Amino acid sequence: MKKIVPALAFLLLTAQCFSQIAGNAVYNYNTIYQSGGQGEVDLNLNHNQYSFSNILEANVMINVKASSYVAIFSLSQNGNTVEEAERMMQNRVDVFKNQLVQANAGGNTIFIDPVSLVPTYEIEVTEKKFSRNFTEVPSGFEIKKNVHITFMNHADINAIITVAAKAEVYDLVKVDYVVDDISAVLAQLRKEALGLLAAKKESLGEAGLHARFTQIGEKYGSVFPMERYTQYYAYKTGVTPAYTASYKKGATHQVQYNYADKNKTIYYEKVSEKQFDKVINPVVGEPVVQVYLSLKAQYQLFDPETEATEKAYNMQVRQLQLKEMELRIEEKKKDIELKGKLKEPADKAKTGRKGA
Repeated sequence: MKKIVPALAFLLLTAQCFSQIAGNAVYNYNTIYQSGGQGEVDLNLNHNQYSFSNILEANVMINVKASSYVAIFSLSQNGNTVEEAERMMQNRVDVFKNQLVQANAGGNTIFIDPVSLVPTYEIEVTEKKFSRNFTEVPSGFEIKKNVHITFMNHADINAIITVAAKAEVYDLVKVDYVVDDISAVLAQLRKEALGLLAAKKESLGEAGLHARFTQIGEKYGSVFPMERYTQYYAYKTGVTPAYTASYKKGATHQVQYNYADKNKTIYYEKVSEKQFDKVINPVVGEPVVQVYLSLKAQYQLFDPETEATEKAYNMQVRQLQLKEMELRIEEKKKDIELKGKLKEPADKAKTGRKGA
């Protein structure tokens, strides 16, 4: 038992440290399943845009390691005047930036984003002989700024958090994951999905069914780690003990159970792979960007022999129609020539009468 407790504590501590990159904003989520149920994503096409009956579909997902990351830290500073608050804020920001540079913590780009400047108030109590007044009066100003730090390696966040703590910056809002060339990722998924559709169509042929695609619909999307953190309570509680009350006259019994605070933590939960025909880079050792694509193809069954017969018949009909058109054209030409010959003597006769 003594060996189990330290091991459990180590696992819980590891889970907390690993998930810290999600940022404190993740605690505002009640559940990770923002994308639509049990860790899955919505692969259904828009029914108003597509109408499918006989369909084949290919669903592909790829786990993409981010090419860069942006950590956002929030700073808040109070002062009696705007100038005082801004000066103290600037000192803290400069200390933070200098320590990042000195520690070589991986922050390649640092951007300061001013968020707000608001007056602050306090309650002033005025005592009188028969009354007490509480009056809200100005007490100063509060400035909030966000520090955006761009870094390239996922592991650098640990050094950045350490430097932030030394600079008295404790609020890690979130970490954005950036994929540089998302169009290339989608092109790769589309190629894989088309290959799967072709293979499924070939399988129909092996079963004696001949099919051709009539239309194809596509849906794609992405899921970022910020959306995939969930929380849980790590504990096991005992059964509430039974209590037998005494009903003697004048006896009163009250039972109160005092429950201990339970350890709550969060962890990264990737999108379930069971929806997909193929997952590229399936092994996930760190939070990644998950990009998915679904192709749905409507197909039509046909009989090659019947189609060949109908094609030959239609070809013969077409040839007969062309031949009939040629005969009609020849008849038309002959009719025009005949009318021309009959018209020439009449014209000559009219010319002779005029000369006389």
